Amino acid sequence: MSNVILTATPEMPPVNVREVLRYMGMRTTDAASVATVEECIAEAASAFRGRVCWRAFDLYLTESTVELGWARVESHSLAKHLDGCQKTVLFAATLGLELDRLIAKYSRLLPSRALCLQALGAERIEALCDAFEQELLLQNEYKDMCLRPRFSPGYGDLPLALQRDIFSALCPARHIGLSLTDSLLMSPSKSVTAILGVASKHSPKE
Repeated sequence: MSNVILTATPEMPPVNVREVLRYMGMRTTDAASVATVEECIAEAASAFRGRVCWRAFDLYLTESTVELGWARVESHSLAKHLDGCQKTVLFAATLGLELDRLIAKYSRLLPSRALCLQALGAERIEALCDAFEQELLLQNEYKDMCLRPRFSPGYGDLPLALQRDIFSALCPARHIGLSLTDSLLMSPSKSVTAILGVASKHSPKE
């Protein structure tokens, strides 16, 4: 288990325009929509402040109980998801407040542009998480390991209230400027907290 909270600023890949359009709910692509997305990308480019904080923990499992090192939870879905893993990585990632401010501005002035920026933020936060995972696997400790897909509070039977334990374990307000409201909403809004199962490449998931 790591007692140290680490931070990272992964380099994100270029924006996937088709993915942004998918988040906007568009089933077909047209030149006007692509142009709108590209305008939003250009305007929001300086608003992305992708940052991550994380810790690694030993893992102990029973059929439904998961001892995560920072919390003990009863969750059949998480226990099944982590079966075969030796440890977990707990992380929080955020794009920062500037994008929220830009979305709020256009929510008043031009709602269609706000919708596009919301979709762009969804694509960028997922890209940030993916980039963090890729960088993690390049570290010596993880080179012979594989990562299970990220699992967040609110998925399956994992309670959303677990967010409070995550924020206690990672202190993301101090490290990356990410806070949690009393109603369990994160601020900045384009943020993710998740658990990554870490398994040997030679230990396939059942």
